[in-house]
Amino acid sequence: MTNPFIRNHPYLVELQNHVQQLLDELAEDDIGAGFQAAAYWHGELVLNAFSGSADSAGRRPVDSDTLFVAQSCSKGIVSTAIHILVQQGKLDYDERISHYWPEFGANGKDKITLRQVLTHTAGVPVMPAYSDMRLIADWRAMVGEMEKLEPIWEPGSKSGYHGLTFGWILGETASRADGRTFAQIVHDEIGKPLGIEKDLILGASSEAECRIAEISGEAVPIASMPDDMLFKRVLPPALVPVANPEWNSPWFHAAAVPAVNVIATAKAVACMYASLIGHGVDGGRRLLEPACVAEATSPHFEGIDEVALAPIKLGLGYSLSQEGDPMGGSPMAFGYAGLGGMIGYADPSNSLAVAVLCNRMKVGRGERSPDRLVSDLIREKLSAAES
Repeated sequence: MTNPFIRNHPYLVELQNHVQQLLDELAEDDIGAGFQAAAYWHGELVLNAFSGSADSAGRRPVDSDTLFVAQSCSKGIVSTAIHILVQQGKLDYDERISHYWPEFGANGKDKITLRQVLTHTAGVPVMPAYSDMRLIADWRAMVGEMEKLEPIWEPGSKSGYHGLTFGWILGETASRADGRTFAQIVHDEIGKPLGIEKDLILGASSEAECRIAEISGEAVPIASMPDDMLFKRVLPPALVPVANPEWNSPWFHAAAVPAVNVIATAKAVACMYASLIGHGVDGGRRLLEPACVAEATSPHFEGIDEVALAPIKLGLGYSLSQEGDPMGGSPMAFGYAGLGGMIGYADPSNSLAVAVLCNRMKVGRGERSPDRLVSDLIREKLSAAES
């Protein structure tokens, strides 16, 4: 039921107007950049703003139906699908991956558990040196590549960003346990129950293609890193957006590369997170029971990431908020950020779910990062509305 207090509150009208102005300013400063921002508060949509261009030439305006390649925000969606299967009894966090997928156990991986993959502690973050965009778009080929991997540290002993391998390992494990393709699981267990199946997609159809925003911007400076740097082996230059026009190809959008190429609107991502914290949207059911959310979002690793060489705090497949991040350091907030200043997250302590998506990849935005700016405005206006 719509809450008239929320719908008509002047501070929430201000929120929509101020975020819209912010996105307009960001778009004016960077021709070809497009943005969407959405937020649910107590299950009500209190923000749905968009601005800029869905193509690099600035000719196709972004609207509320524009789809964005979610980059690593995809990992939060992948993790949600895994938690749903755990809740259904099809997966177990402490079961070995090789129990569901025997071939994965080769080369010292037989004891790696689902929990270790979700916490990036499995020790298998490195991509094959010969990886290219066509290879990663081939699900069966990448399943074979995951089977060949060898741990580069003792599984469970440390955490390091499994930037791409995360998606295929979890996706194929889910498929083996469930019988459906992972793309179908995302559709059936997340998209359809929430009524967002056309707005949150793994493996985009030809009908969706015309809605997808083109990626453009600055090349991520991975190519200049030393060849022996672990980050470069985890995210090889041949696979990074902007330098690779294949990211804008229909065949890549149609592929399932779960860790990075969920196609979505900001409203759909925020809707998914709202459903995880007991604020199902428009009568939609809650995707996860409170006990499952509590397990998935409790701290499972806190320390230095071996790949990114930065402090991290992780739940099961979700990043947990730390002071100074776009989630505002809220003690219960969880989600996942993506390249370019994107994020999707839930903040249960404030009954809030937020998503910010964009198509312009820029390095070093810092305080001008869209996810940070939008989140700061949301917190300011909601604090005022509650006072």
